[in-house]
Amino acid sequence: METERGSGNDIHTSPPLDRKEKNDEEEEEEEAANNAIDLKKRISGHPMYELLVQTHLDCLKAGGVDTVDLERNDSKDMKQVPGAPTLDESTELDQFMEAYCLALGKLKEAIEEPQQDSMVFINNMHLQLKELTAYSHPPEPATATVHTSGT
Repeated sequence: METERGSGNDIHTSPPLDRKEKNDEEEEEEEAANNAIDLKKRISGHPMYELLVQTHLDCLKAGGVDTVDLERNDSKDMKQVPGAPTLDESTELDQFMEAYCLALGKLKEAIEEPQQDSMVFINNMHLQLKELTAYSHPPEPATATVHTSGT
């Protein structure tokens, strides 16, 4: 390590990385990227992926998000990917997909509950307003008088 002195303070600088260290870092980054791609392939090829996407879209719809463009993009992406786990495998991915679908279902219910409560409240208020206006304005007589002019 090189040390520079200036105004009484020691400043330490690191030597530049040699080519081997740079290559190791690049290899690690490439391996991480490949692992991420592999995981994405396994998830998108999983038998529960379509259910997961639909449940996610349902949550977005419940929250008032326009999902038309998302649905178009997802329908293109929902093809089975080679190397995906089979139905017989019981893996952490299976458990994750199940848990995530359940969590999204609960989230959707949590989003919808206040909306449903609000609709019940609004409907009750509407009925009460109808009742109040019906009693405050008695109906007018159905008979109408016809005026004729005498010519």
